[in-house]
Amino acid sequence: MTNKLRWGFLSAGKIAATIAADFQFAGLHIQAVGARDLAKANAFADTFGIANRHQGYEALVNDPEVDVVYVSTPQSMHARDALLAIEAGKHVLLEKPFTLTQADAKKIAEAAARKNVFVMEAMWTRFLPTMVEIFKAINAGELGEIQSVIADHTQYLPPERVERLWSPELGGGALLDLGIYPVSFATRIFGIPDKAIGSGNLTDTHLDKVSALIFEYKSGARALLHTSMVTAGPVTASIMGTKGHIEIDTPFYEQTTFTHYDSMNKVVRRYEDKIQGRGMQYQAIHVEECINKGLLESPIMSLKETVAIMGVMDDLRKQIGIKFSTES
Repeated sequence: MTNKLRWGFLSAGKIAATIAADFQFAGLHIQAVGARDLAKANAFADTFGIANRHQGYEALVNDPEVDVVYVSTPQSMHARDALLAIEAGKHVLLEKPFTLTQADAKKIAEAAARKNVFVMEAMWTRFLPTMVEIFKAINAGELGEIQSVIADHTQYLPPERVERLWSPELGGGALLDLGIYPVSFATRIFGIPDKAIGSGNLTDTHLDKVSALIFEYKSGARALLHTSMVTAGPVTASIMGTKGHIEIDTPFYEQTTFTHYDSMNKVVRRYEDKIQGRGMQYQAIHVEECINKGLLESPIMSLKETVAIMGVMDDLRKQIGIKFSTES
């Protein structure tokens, strides 16, 4: 990095605290934090040694000492808060899922282009050392032609544990919050599917408890994806090609271990590298590198792909019957 950027955290919730701790491992600089409750912003700032504290998000995005804003409010508020930061001329790292709908994702992309700022979905998985090594093998052709991907993200998350997932007002359900990981994993490997098929079980408020997805491609490749918030599951992933396959251990979307096998099922490599923290610092390092290069989109998690993924999510939600309170 040629220039150290000053981050502003929009929201001081649980995920923001995890990110802030990982920022410290990487030596990234958090200049400011904003929360609806000033006492919460002060407590967060005291914990992480942050100089500027703001009551309200508008004050945070208008802080002249902030270069890039990390948004971690509930997903129903992502579009509103990202647009607030963009209109203030700030670069943005926006938590996943990017938005509730593709229409909102397009609004963000259009605003970012008009204001000439960098915006990226915080799909932190893509930047972990585990994934870096996996995609080195894929891009080097070590797996041959990839035919199939299987990925699961299931967690037992009843209302008493994670209430927001059961709230239509907050954009709850398994698909957008948990399923976005296997969906983004598959699209990174194969691209946007030519056909996406989804089915699921719904709550009485039209949110999905369980969703099963099939992505089909004209090449003949397929991705089989599964997500649930009412059962614990393996949370593993497999990539199968004509020359071998990779089995990613649980939880596949975090820094984890994997085994690379050849076409005869013999072990080629066992990966077991460790990192500091959870690993959310790597996406932020990438954001700073992109901004310092003058890029407006990431070559690894582009806005174009994010907007396209949200279109796939819209289609899947329609098939499954998922509705949010903002929809008729």
